[in-house]
Amino acid sequence: LVYNDLEILKIDYITIDEASIIIENSGGHLKEVSLKPYNFVYYGGNFSEESLIFIHKIYENCPLIEYLSLTFSPSKDHFTEFELLLKVCQHLKSLLLVTSNIYIRETEESTLKNGEELLKILIRSAPINLRELRFFNNFKFSLEALEEFLEKWRGRPSLSILSSDSIYEGEDYKNLINKYKNNGVIKAFRCESILNVENMEFKI
Repeated sequence: LVYNDLEILKIDYITIDEASIIIENSGGHLKEVSLKPYNFVYYGGNFSEESLIFIHKIYENCPLIEYLSLTFSPSKDHFTEFELLLKVCQHLKSLLLVTSNIYIRETEESTLKNGEELLKILIRSAPINLRELRFFNNFKFSLEALEEFLEKWRGRPSLSILSSDSIYEGEDYKNLINKYKNNGVIKAFRCESILNVENMEFKI
């Protein structure tokens, strides 16, 4: 089927390859792709390959996208495709990010390293319209990486951040977040339930 006038794709239960097919046939008018991230990770199939295809379909077929939920493996190829998406999708305002590797058990060190790489990509390539970031539970940033990111975000529109990880409620993180709230880099930074993080209608 071809959906020439489709502007919003919001489905609770769908596989990543099914979503890619709909996006490919959407007619280029999609402004929101809001999908439940855990469906992508646990339904089976070749998640790593299909998530790469999904990212490619987004930047190839959604030049007007403003609100996007995106799930991918923390591999070099995925980060490369994600950065290309940021460069192409210049209307992007809100981004829900979920990283998952269902084949390899990640260590705390590798999780933080992947988080650092993500923040570097956002600094290099995030479109000027991007003002909201949502991080699903397995995205973590070290205090040092988060501070470097926020420092380099100066001069851009204030950023609202939503996370489901309670690590950011620690004293050191709270002090850092308040520092950048006070100088206008951060508009809001909240830790919420997974259901609120993944719900694009839940406002920060």
